Amino acid sequence: MPKIISADTPEIEFRARPVKGVSFYISENVIDSITDHADRGYTENKEVMGLLIGHVLKDDEGIYVKAEDTATSGLDADEASVRFNKDGIECLFESMDKCSGGSVVGWYHSHLGIGCYLSDVDIRTHLGVFGDEAGFAVVIDPSDSTLAAFSCGRDGPQKARMIIMI
Repeated sequence: MPKIISADTPEIEFRARPVKGVSFYISENVIDSITDHADRGYTENKEVMGLLIGHVLKDDEGIYVKAEDTATSGLDADEASVRFNKDGIECLFESMDKCSGGSVVGWYHSHLGIGCYLSDVDIRTHLGVFGDEAGFAVVIDPSDSTLAAFSCGRDGPQKARMIIMI
């Protein structure tokens, strides 16, 4: 039985965002990690996925997210689908523990040769995890080196404006 450490919802830190009107900031290291992972999967003709770790913040404009690390584990994958291997969940938590802090603020996965968008399955997955809360999905297609970020709420998936932090 899991031990509940705290049922309190942590207070969201108030900090002015670096660029007005942008709700998703992602570190260059995260982009590199996602790209490397997707390229390895592409050589094996398999999709990849992982979690985005970072911080949810707020300012006068509302909620925004900074993704600063990634976590992943063993995957069950082929050229058209991917999910975490159920035997690798402990490894996923270990991968999250190695991150520099924060919480899950989104997820990433690859599409092989079909472009960057959220499929119906992707939308259900995203809404099942994040609901209408702050959370972003990053999709990468290593076949043509494209990458896009999405938010997904009641109005369906929307491309998100994203700033890469160096």
